[in-house]
Amino acid sequence: MTDVAATLTPEGARVQLLEEITRKINLGASLEDTFNLIYERLHAFVPYNRIAVAMADEAGERLLIIAAKSDGKVVLGRGYSGVIAGSSLEPLLREGRIRVINDLQEYLEKKPSSDSTRLIVREGMKSSLTLPLLMDGKPVGVMFFSSRSAGIYRPEHEEFLRNIVGHMAIAVERSRLIDGLRERTEFLENILNNSLEAIVVVDAQNRIKTWNEGARLIFGYSAEEAIGQSTEILMRPEDRGTPEATRIKEQVERDGFIRNHECERLTKDGRRIVVQVSSTLLKDKKGRPIGRSTIMSDVTDLKTMQQELVRTQSLAVVGELAATVAHEIKNPLAGISGAIQVLAEGMPKNDGRREIVSEILDQVKRLDTTVRELLNFARPITPRFQELDLAESIASVWKMLAPQSEAKAIRFTLEVEPGAHVHADPHLLRQVWTNLFQNAIEAMPKGGEVLARVRVGDGVRVEIRDTGNGIDPLAVEKIWRPFFTTKTRGTGLGLPIVKKIVEAHNGRIWCESEPSKGTAFFVEIPQ
Repeated sequence: MTDVAATLTPEGARVQLLEEITRKINLGASLEDTFNLIYERLHAFVPYNRIAVAMADEAGERLLIIAAKSDGKVVLGRGYSGVIAGSSLEPLLREGRIRVINDLQEYLEKKPSSDSTRLIVREGMKSSLTLPLLMDGKPVGVMFFSSRSAGIYRPEHEEFLRNIVGHMAIAVERSRLIDGLRERTEFLENILNNSLEAIVVVDAQNRIKTWNEGARLIFGYSAEEAIGQSTEILMRPEDRGTPEATRIKEQVERDGFIRNHECERLTKDGRRIVVQVSSTLLKDKKGRPIGRSTIMSDVTDLKTMQQELVRTQSLAVVGELAATVAHEIKNPLAGISGAIQVLAEGMPKNDGRREIVSEILDQVKRLDTTVRELLNFARPITPRFQELDLAESIASVWKMLAPQSEAKAIRFTLEVEPGAHVHADPHLLRQVWTNLFQNAIEAMPKGGEVLARVRVGDGVRVEIRDTGNGIDPLAVEKIWRPFFTTKTRGTGLGLPIVKKIVEAHNGRIWCESEPSKGTAFFVEIPQ
């Protein structure tokens, strides 16, 4: 079979090459593909040993080599850049002129400061042909042809290459646009992926389509785990399949957006967190809803701080009121108690009224206890820190309560790791252990076990666990509130005072309990 290319005239071959280059560019070929085609196919029409392309930056201040190929070692290659102003290329770009240098060595001797010429001479090049790349008269770059032979470039080469560089200018400009689009895309992706907020896109069926790093940090699911799943994986079990599951979707589709909506969501490890949701409707070209873009912020800590602030402010008011009331009540109580005791002493032993007087005295004592605890609660706590051995502190308090525990057949175990020392107020911590042990003993009227375990880590953790009745789950969070009590004769101030003491030591306290199986209190104090 006859080779069609071999039968073409030189003019026909040139036309065929130009058509192939045009077709590649129209089909979206990259700058690299277009450049490689020119380098491989242009030898039949133009002599060269090296070709390079440089792109002008957006401001037109610098040229950057973006492609370079040679039949030998490339010294002046990709990444090399130079300033346009004041260079020999400036008038070429400004006027659109072609430049031919048929003796590069001679040119370098006349312009020894030309770094690019020096480097290309090092590659063995002796002549060059430089053509500006223009788009609508605006310079977008430069194309360089170089040869190892001197005096080789002629006017017919310049004429033919004018057509080539027109196509290359299109490829360079397209490359610039693609690079700019890629940079902007990467910039936006970087913002989205590294945002500390959860940025999530879901489709019309509530399936997750995109999942950024902020979403992973907040909810714990990786992108691989979350994408394709229903948003119900983030919802509380009791909300799944209910109107709450689709409420945000329906409001966004109705109004086009929802802003700063607060709701509770579930993390991968089962934690319930409060999130603030803002969501915007996404539509296709025909205006049909196709999903929504959602930003979620974890405001759990903020809500906790707000609640703590309200609680603190409320406690401050309660404290001031308690201090005033306690002082007003304390002295009359002492007088009432004394007077009743005098009356009781004057009654015969068989007088039936003595039982009533005894009950009154008991109630007065109870009221006096409440007043004293009110004063303790209202009084600011300022610990007097000193080195304290927790094992001794805990053991001494239990020893004091031993008569009560022995009467109820309660067994006590103390486990302490070495180094369990803290800087703390010994009297205040004794008050903490006393209250927690007293609660444990009262929770086991038929006997049981109390375990005090001390662990040493970043700080010291004390665990006090009993095998008593436990606390109702709904009451666990309320036990720290003033005046809340599960006891028939409690004041509801013991645990709030304990919490206040622990926090005054820069520590924290929490409770875990299961009805009929017992309760554990945990106290963490820094060393």
